[in-house]
Amino acid sequence: MTNEELATQVKDLTVQVQDLASAVKTLAETMNAKFEQIDKRFEQIDERFNQIDQRFESIDTQLSDIRKDHKNLTDTVKDMELRFEKSFETLEAGQLTIRADITGLRHDIFIEEGSREEVDNTISKEQKQNYESLDKRLRLVEAKFPDLARGSAA
Repeated sequence: MTNEELATQVKDLTVQVQDLASAVKTLAETMNAKFEQIDKRFEQIDERFNQIDQRFESIDTQLSDIRKDHKNLTDTVKDMELRFEKSFETLEAGQLTIRADITGLRHDIFIEEGSREEVDNTISKEQKQNYESLDKRLRLVEAKFPDLARGSAA
């Protein structure tokens, strides 16, 4: 091989190396641009994750508040349940006393009715006026407490 041929090959090789260097440089610039785009996308993704983290923190706070409200509501309902139970027991005890009083009143009305029937046949004019006055008062009581009058008739 001659010097001239060698020089031509070296020149061709130099052109090829320059072309390759240019291609590598273009490829490197393209890759750098792509990496910058990827970096921007990762930054956007990081921002989205930060937003999601904030939302989860907000949700955690809301869930904590809901748990507290649920506990308070449960305690309030239990407290009301126990107070109603206590009041109901007191009411039942009071009803027993009222029933006993009503039974006594029924008995008194029954006795009074029997007395009225017996007196109707044997009373004087003055006694009749006293009886009528008593009868009026009894009828007022019977009107005020119709259940008592019905109960004693039965």
